[in-house]
Amino acid sequence: MTSSLASSARTSNSELSTNYLTTVSTPQRRLVKLEVDLVPQIRDKWEKILADTSTDRPQAEEAINLLYANAGLSQPRILWTENPLTAMMILLNRPDLVDVASSLLSQIWTVCDQEITSRINPEFIRVVKAYGNPRARIISDTELISADPLGDFLNQVSIAKIRQVYPQLDVTTLPAALQDYRTAYLSYFDYFAQIGLDLPQIKPAIELAKSCGCCWAFANIAIVTPKPTTIEFNDQGILTALVYDGVNIIG
Repeated sequence: MTSSLASSARTSNSELSTNYLTTVSTPQRRLVKLEVDLVPQIRDKWEKILADTSTDRPQAEEAINLLYANAGLSQPRILWTENPLTAMMILLNRPDLVDVASSLLSQIWTVCDQEITSRINPEFIRVVKAYGNPRARIISDTELISADPLGDFLNQVSIAKIRQVYPQLDVTTLPAALQDYRTAYLSYFDYFAQIGLDLPQIKPAIELAKSCGCCWAFANIAIVTPKPTTIEFNDQGILTALVYDGVNIIG
């Protein structure tokens, strides 16, 4: 995409956002202008988190322990690996590991979603999901795409790399990372927490996204990578370069 086309797309998205944010009604809770203005600010915040390459191991470990505690699980042993490829090789050799990612996240998502949907108009929720997510693709003013196309990207490219080197291995059943730059819902929950809704359950997941790369969650053990040393996106928001301390995952 040329820079002019990218600029045009950004302008179009901005106009669509302005239209929605000035016309949406919220009978459950009237949003003031500052709360409306916060949507693009949250988007920018998560854009920076997505591109950040600094790792905070103590913060990441504290967040993981809180996620496990909130789910009623024992604190895990935390194993740091150099990059997603190393983590995948560990997983291939440990079929006995019990994936608990869904247990960690489902209770968070359920509680937080219930709080948001009981307080906020559904139309505005839809707007925040789309415009608060730096990776969302907005097609038109009537079709908001709030899915995050990077959701499973690291898992997919890591598996592809492993298949190139070890074609005989069965990698079809490898679990996805608990947190692999999935900003769609984290930015969404973060927004409503910032405007005053009581969503303490989401805080550890947000801190995890800020402080490390991937995290695979299992009973009694969590496997974690630092953030990459290089991460780049093109004008369409597609990941074009991902490097971990000299190891190219993509690019």
